[in-house]
Amino acid sequence: MFPFLSSKGVLGLNARNLLYIKPFNPRKAVAFADDKIKTKAFLAARGIPTAKVYARIESRSQLKTFDFAALPDSCVLKPNYGSGGEGILILKGRKNGQYLLQGKTPISDKEMREHIEDILDGKFSVNGRMDTAFFEKILVPHEGFAPFRPLGLPDVRIVVFNLVPVMAMLRVPTAESGGKANVHLGGIGIGINMSKGVTTHAAQYNRIIRDLPHGGSPAGIPIPFWEEILLHSARIQQMTNIGYLAVDFTVDEEQGPVLLEVNARAGLMVQVANLAPLRARLKRVEGLPVSSPEKGVHLAQELFGEKVNRVEREVEIERPILGTREMIVIAGDGANMEVPCLISTDQAVTTFAPDLIEQLKTTGGIEDEEGKPGVNRVKFTLGGRKIQTVVRSGVMPSLSVRAMIGTRDLKDFLIDPKKEAPSSAIRSAVREDVRAIDRVLAQIDRALPILKFVRPVNLTEERAKAEGDSDRNPLFEYLPLPDDIDDMERRLALVSPDTSPLGLLLEKKRRELLARMHMLRARGDAVRFTEASQALFGAPTSVLIASALAQLKARVACDLPPPERELIDAEDAVPLFEEALMRYSLHDWQVSVKENLVSDCAVGGRKLFLRKGKRFSREHIAALVAHEIETHILTAENGAHQPFALFRGGFAHYLDTQEGLAIWNQNRVISANHEKRYGPARSVLGIAFALEHSFCETVRYLEDELHYDHEKAFGKAFELKRGLRDTAEPGGFTKGIVYFRGVRAIEQFVLSGGDLKRLYIGKIAVEDLEHAEKVPGVKPPLLLPVFLREQETR
Repeated sequence: MFPFLSSKGVLGLNARNLLYIKPFNPRKAVAFADDKIKTKAFLAARGIPTAKVYARIESRSQLKTFDFAALPDSCVLKPNYGSGGEGILILKGRKNGQYLLQGKTPISDKEMREHIEDILDGKFSVNGRMDTAFFEKILVPHEGFAPFRPLGLPDVRIVVFNLVPVMAMLRVPTAESGGKANVHLGGIGIGINMSKGVTTHAAQYNRIIRDLPHGGSPAGIPIPFWEEILLHSARIQQMTNIGYLAVDFTVDEEQGPVLLEVNARAGLMVQVANLAPLRARLKRVEGLPVSSPEKGVHLAQELFGEKVNRVEREVEIERPILGTREMIVIAGDGANMEVPCLISTDQAVTTFAPDLIEQLKTTGGIEDEEGKPGVNRVKFTLGGRKIQTVVRSGVMPSLSVRAMIGTRDLKDFLIDPKKEAPSSAIRSAVREDVRAIDRVLAQIDRALPILKFVRPVNLTEERAKAEGDSDRNPLFEYLPLPDDIDDMERRLALVSPDTSPLGLLLEKKRRELLARMHMLRARGDAVRFTEASQALFGAPTSVLIASALAQLKARVACDLPPPERELIDAEDAVPLFEEALMRYSLHDWQVSVKENLVSDCAVGGRKLFLRKGKRFSREHIAALVAHEIETHILTAENGAHQPFALFRGGFAHYLDTQEGLAIWNQNRVISANHEKRYGPARSVLGIAFALEHSFCETVRYLEDELHYDHEKAFGKAFELKRGLRDTAEPGGFTKGIVYFRGVRAIEQFVLSGGDLKRLYIGKIAVEDLEHAEKVPGVKPPLLLPVFLREQETR
């Protein structure tokens, strides 16, 4: 399968053991590498970043009294002498006092204790000896790993020999590997160009794969902090005296590069992932005079990667060069903030502007230093380096500067007063203002979900009463609005975006949020609520009504397809939806059955809900997969990887595009006369009728004229009359017109030659597409439906 395997340069297990492990790895060094706790403590004391250890259990007596409640809600349980990923439990969150494995399956205290007993007995130990169990901080994959859609924490394995990193691969955990990065369990190994730190080839189960499970290409993706990882790896070999060494690093969202493990018996899959023989590289560097880890890194990139122009690499790796004006990046509230700063060599402690400290406190980007009033702890990135430090509040020399970095945080840098300020610093004030506005709008958007506040709290009771009396018009009650809604409105009034493409999009969102507030405040008043709903979502115009009537008229009864015989209960349909989620590596999503859903299927909070009691045909399931997963979930996931929250929460009036695209996708997989094709048209006519009639009259109209069955007619009428108190009054909720209006817009977009892939960058509105694509930092869609991916490969 692999032509290079016939080469003498390939390293086999026997050759590895005889030529490299036995002569270059002393027994003491191997034993040292096997002891994870000891190794990490030794290296951490010498500047190698490691994950925090919360607790360790060394005996059964200690286990009996151990309190699991004292641990954080998320952590990793590991055997100290484990290998190959065996015995590791990834604990994400708790439910009813029990940890959740991978955030999904509960594990009881009894099961946890039994597993730890297995660890203590040496069940997972590399040498069968009695072992120690320890709980470690769970690390969050850096955003740079997002294109790989890992089911767990990816890591970079680097083979080091003679202080030279000779070969490396990225190991990506998958469903087959159980969320572990080990390639022998089914993880994906991806080769890395040693010079550029960019991925090349991918292999799984010893076979080269062209695409990742979700469809993306594994090649050409840069590994974050690549040179720093290389240098750490070479230094670790120097510190440990392990001559033939494999080092596993990951990159954490907060900490940056973090050491996971030191391995003195590394496997050989790295050769397949790189399509390159390892033995040839080892022989090439054996015996070379390498005086330092920096020299080793330089040599590796010259010998085993595409050559790039580097001047004084040893200095660049160790000490980045800063000018007098730079930009720091501070993480907080799910987004990064870029802050302009001065490099101040005449003060020791870093100083932040008072308003910046207050702003960071609201976003979680800064913490008070315990017992030290006026002193705050913060993490930021400067010159590609992660820095954790304490800062004080102080006056800035000008309005364009919001921080001054003191000498205590500049030890690892060189200062060049002649170096020009980065262009981002020049534009910083505007960009920072835009980011702040984006955050404010996102917070208000999340605080005021429309469907939550227009869903009657007494829906179940009123439905039961109405079903028992066909002449009864329900009386609805609603949740109170948030106590700080007036404050939200004042904040919106103060927001004033600029006229950049992003600024224009934010201004539209600001106005939409004000219109949403106006509608929610009008709940209960039929006239005011209806007017506000029409202002927000639009009204069923004469053109829409005529188009809807024409579509329904074209539906010939004799052409209707026969009903499907096989109907699947909601509980039995769960695995079919889970399979569709896995097709796109949507590992964090769950499917569950829920009572009292208005619709057959709904999405919210990384969960897909199916209505209890509903029975689905195969065609209906295919339609829901196209609608919910291949549209709503994929655009939400893509939006989550964009630089601004607007792409995640949704542009102003994005629903037309979202729902129109969902229906267009759904129509691809259902028959020509399937009833779901006509749902949007019937919704328009139902809304038009409800605006002039009572709830009871609307139910009868839906049954007699639009041919809904009784259950669906009831559900639809409740949907149309949301927002009113007394449903005997005319009026209603007009959101439903976005489906028909939206699919017409998508059909026109496609007919005019539009590329649907452009609509997958987030929750955008098609009319704002050109502005959206001009927003700085916007990335191509990470996930696309299978049919669009296939178009790319033709």
